[in-house]
Amino acid sequence: MAKALHKRGVAIWWETDLVSRWQQGPDSFAQAITRLGELAKVPGVVGFKISDEIGYGDGLTTMADAAEFLRQAKTQLTKVAPGKQLLVDAVVPELGCLPWLGTNQLGCAQRVRLKYPAATAAAVESYLRAGLIDRLDLSTGLLDDATYAKWGITKREAQSDAWKRVRDQGWPQLTMLQARKALAEPNGYQGSPDQAAKDTATYIDVPVAAGARAVDIWTWRQHYEGNIVSLLGPDLLPNPLWTNLVQLRSHGTQLATHMTPSAMPTDDRGFAHECDLAAAAFAAIFVAAGTG
Repeated sequence: MAKALHKRGVAIWWETDLVSRWQQGPDSFAQAITRLGELAKVPGVVGFKISDEIGYGDGLTTMADAAEFLRQAKTQLTKVAPGKQLLVDAVVPELGCLPWLGTNQLGCAQRVRLKYPAATAAAVESYLRAGLIDRLDLSTGLLDDATYAKWGITKREAQSDAWKRVRDQGWPQLTMLQARKALAEPNGYQGSPDQAAKDTATYIDVPVAAGARAVDIWTWRQHYEGNIVSLLGPDLLPNPLWTNLVQLRSHGTQLATHMTPSAMPTDDRGFAHECDLAAAAFAAIFVAAGTG
């Protein structure tokens, strides 16, 4: 899959849950590192996505643990794959609370800081300032529309305020900053044209305007909570979101998604068709590495 996508001009990231391998012990961690070193030799590989939402329900419960994991991962991957980048997913839930706005918002932020001490804004910034993350895929942990309505703002305005905060904190100067959002649904994206326009504006346009260099849209196709979720339906026909993604790509917006080899068609024609479609919307693909 990586070779096929690379031939279509797509940058390749190997995706692995290296946190779980690290938690399993040195042998498991070393085996995963060795395999990633082999995969790094595939043409078109930019680097590795090693963590999904670091410090957010992944077993890394302290800032020190998360930093130590990142240090070991960076050290070992640099040995086996020099020049390849390390990418980390992060959701920073306090950003969605907008704690700089008032008492209610500050209370919201304090609660999630206590719950996820390794995923606070201060924690993530410390990883960045230590040079442990080459690229950060950031989710601002937006709350529901009703909560923001009580606060007198829209979700898009909240996203804009959160990303302004990130920009003012200087994160775009500390790493290659990217945004991320899950928009896949069972049988493909189901939103109307109006909803697709709102999703595009909130989760792509706003972060890009604030300095995000790319936006990661989850996912091409994947088993999730008992369903197969995807961006396109089983017929692979365009939907309102897909039309927006292809248009953004044609205008130069850098988009990425996730693809799992085992979820692809087994026939050559179907496989090639899906690779062609993905390359029409996405400049980069996270390919499941099969290492956990």
